[in-house]
Amino acid sequence: MKWLAVLAALVIAACQPAKVTPVERGRIIYMINCAVCHNPDPNLAGTQGPPLAGSSRELIAARVLHLAYPPGYTPKRNTHLMRAITTLAPEIDNITAFLQAAKQQP
Repeated sequence: MKWLAVLAALVIAACQPAKVTPVERGRIIYMINCAVCHNPDPNLAGTQGPPLAGSSRELIAARVLHLAYPPGYTPKRNTHLMRAITTLAPEIDNITAFLQAAKQQP
């Protein structure tokens, strides 16, 4: 009878959804929304957008939500192709986590 309880506990534990880290979640959001214009590798420039690896949360939030730049920031490109994606507001921390983790060390 004990083995049945142990088996049931193992089955229940195996059925729990895997926890996704902020970096993993940010990577998914980036690939769906950003990689088309920037680059699947955020260390590289894309066809329309600059590299984003290592970008600050302040820059990401300003660009994604408001199409603005933080005070004192000099844009890498002068294009105006990007559009605000305000529905990504809850994902800014995850996107930042991914872009910070993706930055290649010199």
